[in-house]
Amino acid sequence: MRRNLCLIAVLLLSWLPAFSTMGAKAEPEQEKIVFRAMGIRDPSSTSVDAVAQREVVRAFMVDHPNVEIEPFSMPEVQGSGMDSGPLMAIAAGIPPHAMYVNFRQSSTYVEQGFLDPLEVLLARLHSDNPKVREANKSGKWLADPTEAEIAAALEKIRTRVPTQAWDVVYRSNESRGRPDEKSVCAIPTGTLVMALLYRKDLFYEAGLDPEIAPKDWDELLTMSRKLTVPERQQYGMMIIGGPTISWGAYSFLVSNGARAVAEDEDGQWRAAYGNRGSAEAIEFLWRLAKQPFERDGQKIPGAAKIGTAELGLMWERGQIGMRFSYLNEELLSDINPQLVGIAPVPFSPRGTRGSELNCRMMGVFAGSTPQQKLAVMEYIWFITGEEAQRIRTKAYVDGGMGLFVSPDQLKKFGYNRLLARVPKGWKDTFETALVHGVPEPYGRNTQHIYRYMSEPIHAALEMDFTNTPEEEAVDQIHALLKTSVEEANTKLLGNIPPAEMRIRRIVAGVVVFVIAVVFIWGGVALWKYFTKAAPVTTEAGNKSWKHRWPAWLMMFPALALVFGWMYVPLSGGLVLAFTDYRLVTSTSLVGLDNFAEVLYDTDFWMGLARTVLFVTLMIGLGFWPPILLAVLLDEVPTPVLKYIFRTIFYLPAIISGVIIMFLWKQLYDPSEFGVLNQLLLSANDMPAVVATVVKWIVGAFWLSLIWVLIWLPLKMDEMGTAMKLVLWGAGLAFIGVTVGLFVNGAVGVTDVVGRFELEPLRWADSPGMAMFCVVLPTIWAGAGPGCLLYLAALKTIPGDLYEAADIDGAGLWHKVCYVMLPRLKFLIGIQFIAAVVGAFKGGTDFILALTGGGPNDATMILALEIFVRTFMDLQFGIGTAMAWLLGVLLVGFTAYQMKMLTRADFSAAGSSEGEG
Repeated sequence: MRRNLCLIAVLLLSWLPAFSTMGAKAEPEQEKIVFRAMGIRDPSSTSVDAVAQREVVRAFMVDHPNVEIEPFSMPEVQGSGMDSGPLMAIAAGIPPHAMYVNFRQSSTYVEQGFLDPLEVLLARLHSDNPKVREANKSGKWLADPTEAEIAAALEKIRTRVPTQAWDVVYRSNESRGRPDEKSVCAIPTGTLVMALLYRKDLFYEAGLDPEIAPKDWDELLTMSRKLTVPERQQYGMMIIGGPTISWGAYSFLVSNGARAVAEDEDGQWRAAYGNRGSAEAIEFLWRLAKQPFERDGQKIPGAAKIGTAELGLMWERGQIGMRFSYLNEELLSDINPQLVGIAPVPFSPRGTRGSELNCRMMGVFAGSTPQQKLAVMEYIWFITGEEAQRIRTKAYVDGGMGLFVSPDQLKKFGYNRLLARVPKGWKDTFETALVHGVPEPYGRNTQHIYRYMSEPIHAALEMDFTNTPEEEAVDQIHALLKTSVEEANTKLLGNIPPAEMRIRRIVAGVVVFVIAVVFIWGGVALWKYFTKAAPVTTEAGNKSWKHRWPAWLMMFPALALVFGWMYVPLSGGLVLAFTDYRLVTSTSLVGLDNFAEVLYDTDFWMGLARTVLFVTLMIGLGFWPPILLAVLLDEVPTPVLKYIFRTIFYLPAIISGVIIMFLWKQLYDPSEFGVLNQLLLSANDMPAVVATVVKWIVGAFWLSLIWVLIWLPLKMDEMGTAMKLVLWGAGLAFIGVTVGLFVNGAVGVTDVVGRFELEPLRWADSPGMAMFCVVLPTIWAGAGPGCLLYLAALKTIPGDLYEAADIDGAGLWHKVCYVMLPRLKFLIGIQFIAAVVGAFKGGTDFILALTGGGPNDATMILALEIFVRTFMDLQFGIGTAMAWLLGVLLVGFTAYQMKMLTRADFSAAGSSEGEG
């Protein structure tokens, strides 16, 4: 009985909390706030830095359960990932709400209005007035913090910003056109300085002291050459290349007294890298990366590897001896100290050194909702606060990296037992780098200054200074830099005299008028072609719309899709071409200025010239293989072999084009151990007699190709005049190339006899070969799928024609010229025009995957230039104007193709003929 009473009492006590809340009003749940944050590490990463970050984020989420953080991710353009990812995301309408900002990006982000003033947001968080944290349904704040609250917030932020970075984060609000009004655009989460990292294991293997790093450029060059082992694809030094190679080489430039930009007396930022110090640094870079040297009788073409994405993996594999890398103020490094050493940037011959100084910073995207802005501000304030520092320090120590944590952090959070064990050299290296730190460019319009600086560097690296005295080489590079600086300043500042601007606008007006006339003519011509080709008439012969409504009804869904996805954006683009379109701030009408700038932009015309080259290679080398392959496959004797060969040739079509480019990128390895170079160099092992025979066979094939191009139009009377001119032009071009090879000395009479003496080719790394290297994989992958249409057309040719040809004693060549090609000429004509239009419009994704537009802009075709201007420079009006100018070139091709289609006479058997 007593036990039962006890149980009842326990149950009653357990129910008392429930009874006590029955009459209480339930607190409303806080609204869930979701925002995207840049800089969130991969969840699969096990590095101590990633673990520390996850601990900080977890602590923030515990304190703010109503906030959900999504990691920001976006495809990146190689060599420009930090620029391309967020900018493309903003343009696509999926921006990061917590934005990563560095010095160079800050000006563009502020000018575009991407960043909200942080002192105002912090004042809202810390204000006693809850109204300043509330907004109405349209996203307007109900109240603003007082000036005193904003001033107090500004002082709080200043305590968390390094002195060197204050002028970067607290700057004029350029997006509002108020130079005197300043605000905080971002808060640093860590100070970074550049230092030299080196692999101790590779130093030991090369006979170098693993504890002694190069102190100057001469030692760096000597050690790099000792570390270079070609047969292992091992290089002494790595330099980040691509469109921003100047960033990879910036430590050399600033060490020799050069600067990317400088502020003049009027407060405007101008390119300043045109001095002799820059030329000397680039000449040293050429010696490091390109100057051949001999070791043990082996000629080695340079001691530094210039590349992009592949360099990180090569460093991890132990194929790179030294590299420049950032050191973090909080965690000096998360590398293995037994494997990797750290040293300051080496001294230049002038006895000076310089390290790039930067900061990881976070800002709040201005297009976020009010609640997202407050949540992001809380997040930024938390990760830059003392509690986050304590969490990170504990994670570093627990992860075994306590020796590399800043001694100030260890002392601050009570890890005194580790202080005595911290290598003094590591902290000294960071402090030395900090003393010699040169801030990354951060002035107005300097977002893409590295791209401008990279052009003369790429040009210099393509020059051969092997037999050129050093001073003369520096003079030549200095001339390149001066020209580049003038062009960069014109683009950065845009200072064009009013008189010249008037002339440009007049020219632009004429061009826009021509564009309008061409497009109107094209539309009218297409309408006439199709209404003439397919008139709908009544029994009396008069046109009647009432007989057409079933056809219109059936076509309506397709027409609606085409109209919605093609013509609506096209009309929007027409308006865009006459505006300075902004994603966040207000858009302004600029009239003809976009066209005026494009028409006088050398990059546009160079891009158009490269596009013509790309189209020429695509058509000249890629249009005929599908036809030839179709003819060959049609002649395969047995059905089984037909299916086997068709399957083999079609297989590349099921692989993504980008993946194909990455596969070929491996084949294009410029070292002598690359796949294609190994095949090429294997010819050097041929005996003299065999090599001579091979040379004669290649020469005979080349001459026979020229003969076919000249002879075929003469023999085929049914071939159109335009096609004959194209073939004769190609033949003359081949003759010109042949003569040029002998005149320029590239091929001599003695070269046609004896052994091969070939050297490794640079393939896609060579500006002269890069475009061909882009086209070749496209042709290889597209020949199989492209031949299917011709195979189907060949099936429609009556067998009687082949039998008659056999009776007349015709061979395969005669059947091709007099039976097959005449029956395919109409299809070939249609496909030819479509291939030309497709080549002008396409190629961007393949080029991005293989070369990124390089080297030295050798593959920067116009379509890629439009992409860069629009989605990376955010010059939507400029990019749209370029697109319209490109489109007007294709109107004639499209109209002619439609005209040919209207003249087509499709027979019941499936073949087609052109009328007249």
